[in-house]
Amino acid sequence: MVDFDEAIDILENRARRDILRHLVKEPHYPLQLSELLEISQQAVMKHVKILEKAGFIDSQTVPSEKGGPPKKM
Repeated sequence: MVDFDEAIDILENRARRDILRHLVKEPHYPLQLSELLEISQQAVMKHVKILEKAGFIDSQTVPSEKGGPPKKM
């Protein structure tokens, strides 16, 4: 976990706060968050990595519903 000042710096970013708001309600794939927030999937992944590293969220790898490779959630 990060200290108070680092947490404030991380949560200053609106996209990260919006990601957290959605994830508190239910799990989402990065593509879903990208569509909801109207930002690129690459940007979502960048913010998710920052939130994970800081200990705000945990990701899970789940099997694909269509038999493809596992997806990160």
